[in-house]
Amino acid sequence: MTRQVIVIPAEQLRCQAGHRKHRLRVAAYCRVSTDEERQLDSFENQVVHYHRVIEENASYHLVGIYSDEGISGTSIKRRSGFKSMIEDCEAGKIDLVITKSISRFARNTQDSLSYTRRLKDHGVGVYFEKEGINTLESSGELLLTLFSCFAQEESRSISENTSWGIREKFKQGIPHLNIENLLGYDKGPDGRLAINEEQAAIVRRIYRMFLEGFSLGSIAHTLNDEGVVGVRGEARWCATTIGRVLQNEKYKGALLMQKTFTANYLTKQHLPNTGQLEQYFIERNHPPIVEPDEWEATQEEIARRKEFRERHGMRGLSGGGDSPFYARVFCGGCRSKLHRTYPKGAAKALWRCRQCGTSLDEEVLRALFCDAFNRVVEHRSLYIERWKQALVSGTPLARLRAKQMLEITAEGPLTFEIPELTQAVLQEAWLDAGELRFVFLSGDELSCQV
Repeated sequence: MTRQVIVIPAEQLRCQAGHRKHRLRVAAYCRVSTDEERQLDSFENQVVHYHRVIEENASYHLVGIYSDEGISGTSIKRRSGFKSMIEDCEAGKIDLVITKSISRFARNTQDSLSYTRRLKDHGVGVYFEKEGINTLESSGELLLTLFSCFAQEESRSISENTSWGIREKFKQGIPHLNIENLLGYDKGPDGRLAINEEQAAIVRRIYRMFLEGFSLGSIAHTLNDEGVVGVRGEARWCATTIGRVLQNEKYKGALLMQKTFTANYLTKQHLPNTGQLEQYFIERNHPPIVEPDEWEATQEEIARRKEFRERHGMRGLSGGGDSPFYARVFCGGCRSKLHRTYPKGAAKALWRCRQCGTSLDEEVLRALFCDAFNRVVEHRSLYIERWKQALVSGTPLARLRAKQMLEITAEGPLTFEIPELTQAVLQEAWLDAGELRFVFLSGDELSCQV
């Protein structure tokens, strides 16, 4: 029997342009990478252009214009318009995507190939006007790969040139500032930082509260409760925000440039500059909101609290409700922190060590603090010389604490414990063998019999 080969003609793909029985459902994608006026004008022009191109073509049906404004093309993560377009393509709502160029679609070679292949698997083509590439054509992927590499290299070159330009300005002492999220300052007519007095009052208050003993969390809680509006127009404060305000050198009138750097031009990942690149520090760059001495005292207090937490094995100093003794009373026997509790049926609080059971009535604790502080007031003459010496030769924080004790003790003895005063002057208290030893932030110590 003779073998016979019968050829069955292939059916032409209906999805190819020009062979459809219905009009192509076409979408356009537009993107500009900055919010500058020139670029935004370009964005508007792109939208008008694609409306005209698609609507004037009888074989096209406009599905929509997808867009991203002020977004970099090196990563897809923040491009909501792009992601929405991909989802609609995969849902079968689009047959063809038109975009200005490969660099508008993506500057990352991997993304360009990955997403065009995904769309091609769903029968969706991408047409790049500038390069004249249609991904449904046989040569489309080869050309796309080549041009995508060029676009990625262009992005790297732009990134390096931009970084070089900024660093050269740094060397000349020319700042590169983004004040969009900088509380307390506006950009003046001369381009320099100018104090916004309404916001500056909030900054000064944050520094004052911190040096009065408030934790970062309690400062944030107070501002939120009072509805104090921040730089973004909302009362949404958190401990992290307060911490950034307290450590920002701009508030003392100085400027540290190149705190961070871009580690990867594709991902735009920013890392802290811990010595990888040169930094540039300018003193007296602009008017200060906080006096330099107060700013330096704040940095010392931040370091002191960090050392305090590490020494006592504590993660933070927030909590304890309205008690100034929270995280400041310790057991001398086992070195553990005493916790404020309310025993069953008791009307008054008790401070108890969870490790060994040592306890102290809160009323007794408050009375003993008053006794210790009043003894400092009574024997003020024994301390005053040391406080005055600290005012002359001490660090900014030591000068602040000495000035504080000189002023507070001059007001006379306490008749009852005042939480705000306790919080401002007490560092810690140690309960051991029937004795309570108070350590003041000024360095003074006094013991009382329980």
